Amino acid sequence: MQIRYHCPNDTCVAIIEYEPLEGLTDPIECPRCHQRHPVRVSEDMRHNNRVDQCAVCYRNELFVRKDFPQWLGVLIVVVFGLVALYFFRVSVIKAWFVLIAAVLIDLVIYQVVGKVTSCYACRAEYRKCSLNPDHEGFDLATSEKY
Repeated sequence: MQIRYHCPNDTCVAIIEYEPLEGLTDPIECPRCHQRHPVRVSEDMRHNNRVDQCAVCYRNELFVRKDFPQWLGVLIVVVFGLVALYFFRVSVIKAWFVLIAAVLIDLVIYQVVGKVTSCYACRAEYRKCSLNPDHEGFDLATSEKY
């Protein structure tokens, strides 16, 4: 299991990645500010390789999402949209083919990209682990609590 989270120190902007999480007993040290952060690995995380609570903030509210950078998805939509806009002036058929190509690329990406478990409170991300069936997709109402 791999964990990735932002350093909890307010003055630090480092992103901390640690793997493997299963054998972790000591606090994790930030590579930038060198502050040590306690991490609590539950028994379910150790033995079943499944996240049941956040190891950084110890909360139980987690969600599952696709492990794909949002900025790249927006870039794909903008580029294909601009290309389709150009082709709408030239040929409507070509513009539709561009939009269909964008949909097909999106379907391929959806099938290939894996999933990641994230914490609502601290946005810690857990990769290379089994998905917990108790965790659902992102919920805006739960996210607004944090």
